[in-house]
Amino acid sequence: MDIILVAIIIYQVVLILRGTQAIPVLAGLFLLFIAYVVARQLQFFTLEWLLDIIVKSFVLIVIILFQADIRRVLSQMGKKALAPGGINAPLTVEEVCEAADTMAGRSIGALIVMERYIGLSDFLEGAIKLDALVSKELLVTLFWPHNPTHDGAVILQGDRAVAAGCLLPLSRNPNLDPTLGTRHLAAVGITEQSDALALVVSETSGQISLAQGGKLKRDLTRLQLRQALQDLLETPAHNRGNWIDKLVRHFKTQ
Repeated sequence: MDIILVAIIIYQVVLILRGTQAIPVLAGLFLLFIAYVVARQLQFFTLEWLLDIIVKSFVLIVIILFQADIRRVLSQMGKKALAPGGINAPLTVEEVCEAADTMAGRSIGALIVMERYIGLSDFLEGAIKLDALVSKELLVTLFWPHNPTHDGAVILQGDRAVAAGCLLPLSRNPNLDPTLGTRHLAAVGITEQSDALALVVSETSGQISLAQGGKLKRDLTRLQLRQALQDLLETPAHNRGNWIDKLVRHFKTQ
């Protein structure tokens, strides 16, 4: 039983960190540990002394190097462990899709972030606070060129727009397309650090993209966007439940 639990935890961590800079750095640290064991066996005392210092500081090094990734892992695991289901906001989805389609047709750049289970209050500092019902007209107005909220992100909580002009962390994933602009990097960045969804309308091409879990789907049609948001925000009841619940149910059936 304990081996299964350890394997599940490791698997979940690897899934969350996959595609980030954490994996190659962790591999490098693992190679240093192997070098330490070899140096000790061959009695290379100076090298062993140096590597011993690094190995003993391993936990501190990991915490310093991977603050953002550790936060992301804990947030994602907490979300999966505690979240009971999806967000049922069909009206919000329709308004967001209409706004995205309108802005895409006029090449108006936009970045809309939809909060799910992990709160985004850390990203509201310095932003323009709102408390408005989500509508196509509101979103288009917020992103209208030369408006003070045009360049930042709008954050939605359920059917309410709670902030505009938000500054988001940019993704540092080296595997992303190097031609991506700031909005797209911010969309990927916020979804790397939370379970939010981030919708981007390109100001140059008018393409609609959707980021989720650090992944970016590009050049979506209005219908594809609506379907994706419905799948991710309106989780059917029979699919609800977290991996801990599923694990418990599995062992009860054995």
